[in-house]
Amino acid sequence: MAKANKKIVTGRIVTGKNVSGKKARIDSIAPRSADPNQVEVRVGGRTVAMLLRHRADELGLAEGAPWTPALAARVDAAAAEALAREAALAFLAKRAWSAAGLQARLVKGGHATRAAANAVKALLADGWLNDRAYAEGRVEQLRSRGAMAADALEALLEADGVGERDAREAAKAGAGTAAELRKEAKAARKAGESANRVAGRMGRRGFDPDTIRDALEHAGYRLDD
Repeated sequence: MAKANKKIVTGRIVTGKNVSGKKARIDSIAPRSADPNQVEVRVGGRTVAMLLRHRADELGLAEGAPWTPALAARVDAAAAEALAREAALAFLAKRAWSAAGLQARLVKGGHATRAAANAVKALLADGWLNDRAYAEGRVEQLRSRGAMAADALEALLEADGVGERDAREAAKAGAGTAAELRKEAKAARKAGESANRVAGRMGRRGFDPDTIRDALEHAGYRLDD
């Protein structure tokens, strides 16, 4: 994907600096038929940007207004943000993301850091992103493989870009309990699994030796001192 701060031609967007000039003026600002919340800005017979209507209003765009280099630069920045937002929504349509994780993905995809940050900030404000909800959903997904220790869950959430507080609270709420481990160990013993195999599996999910020993003993495993 081309970087949003360079000339971008996607069939919809040609950023503003390409047609700036002393005598240039805004030809039209028309709503898109596909999305009335977006407007198409045309200068010199060319489309220079697709912007959310409220961003065009904030920039003070008006038909017949001079198209100056300074205005072109501001529109370019807004267009880059709009492009990043569009890409972000496409990513969100496929799966949930943390705010930091989504921003990093946008930058990796070629969007300018500032455009990606502003797009993610707007999505947070609009309710499209919610790190706490993401964290809770991610914990549920991770637990589908078996109960996990709080510290292990927290580390995985932070690796996904979830903030420290949200990660800690979601991990604490979703952490495996002693009762869950005892039940798992009991089922494993009934299935003929060895104590070492069960202990190794629980250890990989972040549980400490004392917690694992407790679960194995309650399941009836005979352990060496």
